[in-house]
Amino acid sequence: MRGRVATGAALLAAVGIFAGVFVVTGSLLWSPVLAALGAVGLYLMIDSRRPHEVHDDEYEADAERKMEAALRVVRDIRRTSREVLSPTAKHLLQQSCERVPELLERVKARSPNSLYSSASQLGAHLTSLSGVLTQYLDIQRNPTFYTEPAALLSGGEAAFDRFAQFTLDSLRLVNAGDIAQYQANLETVAPPKLPQL
Repeated sequence: MRGRVATGAALLAAVGIFAGVFVVTGSLLWSPVLAALGAVGLYLMIDSRRPHEVHDDEYEADAERKMEAALRVVRDIRRTSREVLSPTAKHLLQQSCERVPELLERVKARSPNSLYSSASQLGAHLTSLSGVLTQYLDIQRNPTFYTEPAALLSGGEAAFDRFAQFTLDSLRLVNAGDIAQYQANLETVAPPKLPQL
């Protein structure tokens, strides 16, 4: 955020300094030089981040974009899954669509440095799931166009089940560290029993 504000302010300052110096001196030599120096100085004053802070901010923005892209696919799957006739398949898709946002939020909260890779991998899996769902719906609408449509639909349902299980296992894995902390806290909640005299 500071980088964008600093860039805008530096550009405005450069235009202002250029115009002011040109009006006063009428020089096309000093006007751009002083405008550039003033813009760079103002930029550095506003955006005082160190290089590693800039890198962290860029990583965070990239991770947020990856997360949002994955969530867009989830919204599309949720919307499209309304057309699924099989109650089991529809339920599995709804479970996945509920778990994925929760999974990404938990990764973001507990391990923000792995959000980018987690969102990228999950996004790839979601894209595959969306492709399976699209084909599943075509088989459902036009079963006569396919050889053994019941087996194909069953295979699609099995894929939905695998993805739902994957999201649940991933949530459990993210929570594993919390459970360890929870168990440690359970041990220390109550003081040890004092010996009776």
